[in-house]
Amino acid sequence: MTRASALWKRLRVFVVPTVLTATLVAGTLAMASPASADPSVSDLTHQIDALTSKLDTLNDQYNTANVNLGKIKTQQTAVNKQFAQAQTQYAALQDKTASYAISAYKGGDVSMMSSMITSGSADTFLDQLTTLDALTGKNRDQLAALKAAKAAVGAQQAKLNSLATAAQTLVSTLGTSKSSFDSQAKTLRTLRAKLDPSDFGMDAAAPDAPVGSSTTVRYAYAQLNKPYVFAADGPDSFDCSGLTLAAYRQVGISLPHSAHEQYQMSPHISRGAVEAGDLVFFNNFGHVGIAISNSRVIHAPTEGEDVKISPIDSMGYVGAARPV
Repeated sequence: MTRASALWKRLRVFVVPTVLTATLVAGTLAMASPASADPSVSDLTHQIDALTSKLDTLNDQYNTANVNLGKIKTQQTAVNKQFAQAQTQYAALQDKTASYAISAYKGGDVSMMSSMITSGSADTFLDQLTTLDALTGKNRDQLAALKAAKAAVGAQQAKLNSLATAAQTLVSTLGTSKSSFDSQAKTLRTLRAKLDPSDFGMDAAAPDAPVGSSTTVRYAYAQLNKPYVFAADGPDSFDCSGLTLAAYRQVGISLPHSAHEQYQMSPHISRGAVEAGDLVFFNNFGHVGIAISNSRVIHAPTEGEDVKISPIDSMGYVGAARPV
């Protein structure tokens, strides 16, 4: 036996069992390792709360974009009217320019003829005409007014182009917000399927509004247990600002379908001043409900939940308002 063979024989006594032992231990540990544990109820609730906040933001982003798109459409209608008026005046300008050109040709007015020949365009000719000494003061005034009308056409056209661009941006925002909402709502439903429905704090039965409640509060109570639906404002389903909009519609107060916009347009009040009927805002003004007391609010929560009553101070209160 060579020295190398003898050495290997001695080493094998120690090495082989060690390797086998390490392998067996590793295998045993691997078998003993528990599978990844399912998330706890607490973890799921935290994930659901975080996702609900995102859905609030997306829903109100959609609603705000829709409100602003409506404003732009109203502006477009007004500007289109102004544009048509400016075009009518501009048509008169073109006719006036043509009549001066014909007069210059028939009358042999050298200065007018020279201006017409060198101008290269009707607009330039008009500019030159307004400075010609050959024209009377009355003619200059008429030409100046018609030139201003042409400038008005350009200005109104620029406004329309700007509004069209803004409208297209809002349409894109609407699509993106709705798509993102649908995608994350699907995730929310998956998370909720792992919990018992009672964990959501759903109201088993809708209570009646207290005697003497205002019209808006009575309306809010009547909507309890109706489903939340993205961008809905009744009568069978609601999102948060759709519920408040519908409630105030009952008393002739028009609110925009957006929590942010509702806060912006309504007189603000302090937390301590909140009383039944006031608007109460949460989640960076992306969520809104109707107070039924200084401590509780009726609201349309989010995807998969129904209109319900919640404590005001349980949802991240950020402000309150009293529409008038």
